[in-house]
Amino acid sequence: MRPPLRAAFSFALVLLVASAARADKLKGIYTGSGGMTEDVHRVVLIQFAEDGTALVQQNWTGKAPQTWHAHWIQRGKQVTLTFDPVKDSPTPTSLALNMKNGSLVPTTWDSAALGLLGPPTLAPFGGKNVKKHSVASCMALNTNDPMQNCVQWDSRTPPK
Repeated sequence: MRPPLRAAFSFALVLLVASAARADKLKGIYTGSGGMTEDVHRVVLIQFAEDGTALVQQNWTGKAPQTWHAHWIQRGKQVTLTFDPVKDSPTPTSLALNMKNGSLVPTTWDSAALGLLGPPTLAPFGGKNVKKHSVASCMALNTNDPMQNCVQWDSRTPPK
């Protein structure tokens, strides 16, 4: 190969690798909804934090939201959430998701917790969607505006 052609080829290869790596970067918040009827419709939100913590919230129509704390790891295009144990409640088995075109597609899940058909495909929440440092102190996601801070544990104490 001639030097200018080799340089152009090398530059194109670097751009291709850089864009592929950028496409796999995990965003802060993902959301999706699904269900054929009102009885089985829900919205699922996941917030990932830099420290490896995550908050998973499932909002079924007409039911109280379910919220789980978890820890996540990413290996290539696969993201795995391991749920934290909760006193007096069964701990869901791990949730595995694959990154595909910027969205998270569930591959394995706990059907008792997340339904027989599993969670819907989760798309990144719009706007500047960066990971918070930690969600360990969160009780629930701010469903009015997920880009704002979560609901903290101490904020659930009823006013006197």
